[in-house]
Amino acid sequence: MKKTRMLALLLAVLMTAALFAGCGNGGGKPQETTPEPKQTTTAAPQTEQTTTTEEVFDFGGYEFTLAHSDGLSPDYHGESAKADELKEIYAEIEAKYNIKIEFINTGDEVDELLGYIMSGDKAADFINVRQFTWIPLSVQGSIRPLDTDEVLANGMDVHDPNAFNQFYTKMMEMNGHTWGVDVTGKYYQLPFGHVYAFNKRLVTEAGYSPEQLFEAVYKYEWDYDMFLEIARKITKDLDGDGVYDIWGVALDCDGNEIWSNGTGPIVKDDATGKWMANLSDPKLIKAMEFMNKVTGDPQVQLPLEGGEVVLDRGDRRAIFYEGKAGFAGLFGKNFGKGGTHDMVDPVGLLPIPKGPDTDHYMVNTVDVDCFVTLTTNKDWEKSVRIMHEIGTRVYDEDEYREFIEECLQYDEDSIKVLFDYLLPNALMNIAKPSRDMYELIRHSYYKEIYTGAITPAQAAEKYQNMIQAGLDDIFKQN
Repeated sequence: MKKTRMLALLLAVLMTAALFAGCGNGGGKPQETTPEPKQTTTAAPQTEQTTTTEEVFDFGGYEFTLAHSDGLSPDYHGESAKADELKEIYAEIEAKYNIKIEFINTGDEVDELLGYIMSGDKAADFINVRQFTWIPLSVQGSIRPLDTDEVLANGMDVHDPNAFNQFYTKMMEMNGHTWGVDVTGKYYQLPFGHVYAFNKRLVTEAGYSPEQLFEAVYKYEWDYDMFLEIARKITKDLDGDGVYDIWGVALDCDGNEIWSNGTGPIVKDDATGKWMANLSDPKLIKAMEFMNKVTGDPQVQLPLEGGEVVLDRGDRRAIFYEGKAGFAGLFGKNFGKGGTHDMVDPVGLLPIPKGPDTDHYMVNTVDVDCFVTLTTNKDWEKSVRIMHEIGTRVYDEDEYREFIEECLQYDEDSIKVLFDYLLPNALMNIAKPSRDMYELIRHSYYKEIYTGAITPAQAAEKYQNMIQAGLDDIFKQN
């Protein structure tokens, strides 16, 4: 009874002291020592708020297989620190789930994977494929959508920024679902799409500082006219022989300019849900006219001859690397060893200039690779949980940014342009939903515009029905 009274008295004193302390001018820091009864009453709720119990899974030696995993396989990195790190990561996951992780090769084309669908085999737990494979398979119901409630309930959250690269995973959204995930980062790298690299020395000699160009980007003034104006001023005949020695543009962006005016050659009709050829859209015509000017103006880009490119794209990149052109349409893997890292001149990164009918820049990724799982994978509940666990271990946003910053040689403005102005508006190249469609669009439709064989309006009329027929077949819209 005495102990009870003493505890009550101590509590009363404590409450009174706290009341006066809170009303004082300085507030005062509460004493560090707290009577034992108060600790007893508050300890349990604090523990419940901060402690979570991790679920334990024992998959009984299950063999988890990744197909065409490239950078996720330790063997891909040879004898290196990255390989050792990956081996340790997978050993920890194997111990945690009582599984074995294997890296295999299977078919990765539509016809090859449909063979597994017909036979009822899963091929692998997850397979890395390109969009000309996963798009038709998703339409045919042959791969599992990964953003469903049942997948989430089994441990995979495609929107988890700590497991999957969101810039790229969001590009796998189509027809109401997300069909794949991406872990681009330290070990596995999906190159970013086409941009314009620029030679800072040549731009400066033409009267434009790199700071001016970046400021134009930030003010959304980096447009078709500004790009062409600078390119023309860079082009020079240095020895007076009537032949240009320095060019404004070494090579274009391989057709990706067509997405730079707020639309593209293929769009989805919200009213009908159908994918439609969009070649006659006035906004698209302006983008096609820009494409033609980049290639057809004799003071802008290395010339075309007889409808054929004199030098292939690799040769043209080399001309830029040698300091003989102001701009070059490059994509992710060109920013590194064997590319911009070998240049004597300083280099920067700019967007494809924007057209007059849009308020932002974009970057279009031609080959979007992602990890998918077939509907014949009867072990998908295990697969998605393990894949999410792998993502949390191999993907790190800071590591991804560090990788890109190193590729861009730590040029702060180039990094800002890519991360703040381009990747948030990253597009998957929907013009490559199948190999046949890509051949039609890139090597026929775009080519005729680039070479000036026909006008953009004529190209729209010529190819509209052909592209629409292909879309109807791919997306089963008949």
